[in-house]
Amino acid sequence: MQCYQYFAAVTAVANALEVFPGTRHKLPLSAIADWMAENDIEPEDLAFATVSEVRTKIEILIKQNLPHIRNAA
Repeated sequence: MQCYQYFAAVTAVANALEVFPGTRHKLPLSAIADWMAENDIEPEDLAFATVSEVRTKIEILIKQNLPHIRNAA
């Protein structure tokens, strides 16, 4: 069950990242999972979050210049 929760959280973040200008589309999920770990985004925090809540969390990190998705090449 925990694997499904983690996969759902990574997918939600991937979908949220694609909305923002300047991010590459269809980033590898492994790169997004690494980015989540670097920015202390816990899958449990996103388990019951709405799409807008996920986007808000991601937008805050992007505005703070925290995301460094190294494996996105």
